[in-house]
Amino acid sequence: MKRIFRAISTPTARSTAIFYFGSFGLSVFRYLFHLILLRFLAPAEYGEFFSYLSLTYLLGIPTGTIATVITKYVAEFKGKGDKTSINLFFHYLIRTVTPLAVFLGLALILLSGPLSFIFKAHSLAFIVLGISVFISLYQTIIGSYLVAYQKFVFQTVLGLVSILLTIVFSILLIKFGFGATGAVIGQLLGSVVTSIIIFLNIRPSVYPKIVTKNPPHFSLGGFMGYSFIYALGTMSLISTDVLMVRALFNPHLSGIYSSLSILGRMILFGLTPLISLVLPMASHRQSAFGSAKTILIKLGSVTVIFGIVGAGIFSLFPTLIIRILSGAAYLEAAPFLSVFAFTMVFLALSQFILAYLLALSHPRATLLLLSATVIQPFLFYVFRGSFSLVIWSNFAIHLLLLSSLIFFLFSRTKH
Repeated sequence: MKRIFRAISTPTARSTAIFYFGSFGLSVFRYLFHLILLRFLAPAEYGEFFSYLSLTYLLGIPTGTIATVITKYVAEFKGKGDKTSINLFFHYLIRTVTPLAVFLGLALILLSGPLSFIFKAHSLAFIVLGISVFISLYQTIIGSYLVAYQKFVFQTVLGLVSILLTIVFSILLIKFGFGATGAVIGQLLGSVVTSIIIFLNIRPSVYPKIVTKNPPHFSLGGFMGYSFIYALGTMSLISTDVLMVRALFNPHLSGIYSSLSILGRMILFGLTPLISLVLPMASHRQSAFGSAKTILIKLGSVTVIFGIVGAGIFSLFPTLIIRILSGAAYLEAAPFLSVFAFTMVFLALSQFILAYLLALSHPRATLLLLSATVIQPFLFYVFRGSFSLVIWSNFAIHLLLLSSLIFFLFSRTKH
């Protein structure tokens, strides 16, 4: 009993607990935002907004790649006490990211017309998304520094501010008649304010630029490629399904699927705070002490328990949960809520294992994620005649992915 008490009373355990429960509270507010939209928008309109959101996840593939690289490398620099590399790495990233931000943002703006036709949406929203690309890429850099520094309390408070601003801006714009596009603009405005606050916090570490005769050489090489696959798979698996349903089924079923997805993701995003701790903590622990198995065991056990409990609750009371959280208009999603909840548990555990393997420099596991990413849209197209088979095929994909990653994990770390 004393050993357990000592384990949960360490500074790391306390900060981890603060971060998790704070992030859980933030997840409540994030879902409050979606629940407000479910009440303000009809199923077809909410399906439109969720298509916007899913597209931003796909556009977030480059930012996800950058975030993984920054978190791993900065955490390692911090573990070694290398302040020079921390400083100069920031300026290297700014030079690297700027051309990518310009290209993606302009491409989305120029393609706003065709995209609005494909997804049955308003072209203005895609122009706003194009502008948001510029902001999100830079926010990813500075935000990843916060994660690598393990500033959990500040990160939690800032997340709360961002969500509250997003809710206020979005409601006001919807009231002014902007509909689903207003929610997109509200998210952009909240992101701008958050980015300014983050930069002011990390500024002492990155400005002014350190001048040295022998600057470090940053060779990201193969790890950048695997990080791209990790981001591609992560973003695709939670967005391609929504976009495929939007394109293959009618707007009403698209809205039903979107509501089902957002409720199921309560499980995923409830576990995301734990998953986000794995890469910085395991990288730091591996760099400083040569082993990170305690991170796998402790955080992994908590993630499994929380995931099963959450999915179990959703399975026991699907109709009640949908009636309370989404409203009576979405009750036809009730038979599939349990399936989607456990699908999200499988995805969360897959992300946990992948983050741990990346921290230990075993990035080839991301190829399994890439396989699932390719199979998902193929199966959705094959089963496009059946709404239920689309949902069950998604379940099977995530179960197979998790099983493959568990086998890979034990085969690479058993010695």
